[in-house]
Amino acid sequence: MSIMIIGLTGGIASGKSTVSKYLAEKGFKVYDADKIAKDISEKKSVQEEIISTFGNKILDKNGNIDRKKLKEIVFENKEKLEKLNGIIHPKVINFYKELKEKKTDKVIIFDVPLLFESGIDKFCDKILVVISDYEVQLNRIIERDKINRELAEKIIKSQLSNEERIKKADVVIENNSNLEDLFKKVERFCETI
Repeated sequence: MSIMIIGLTGGIASGKSTVSKYLAEKGFKVYDADKIAKDISEKKSVQEEIISTFGNKILDKNGNIDRKKLKEIVFENKEKLEKLNGIIHPKVINFYKELKEKKTDKVIIFDVPLLFESGIDKFCDKILVVISDYEVQLNRIIERDKINRELAEKIIKSQLSNEERIKKADVVIENNSNLEDLFKKVERFCETI
């Protein structure tokens, strides 16, 4: 069976996850890299590697990794972000490689925020990018994650720009309006699959 792998990506708070959920509701098999990475990062061996790399300052009072502390550390320092990604990304890539080899579905969607940065785009037949204007993105992340503007800006700036994503995309969906408009655009995309 020939399968099509669609890489779905977009910057933080661009609406990528909303598109992902919508596609799943339409019956597509969607694999969320954030969830996969979270599951991987909860494995004892991976947690030990993260703690060994970043030290006890990332732990909460119960000795568990405090994701907010870790986020603040890695988005303050690009090298530290690269170290964390170096721990997690290879394991996520292996998951996707194995999934592609299984050939279980006609169309599989890889929902990967860092699709290009992680190299997972190389396993995709088509790339769908969801973008939003910077201010829209910024306001969404501040509201959703309850973080300050400065941290939100650092997170956005740590990712590829919309321009860079667009250059690598097969299809671009702009999400600056409402859900109805977004879903119409996704429907048009689905007609091309």
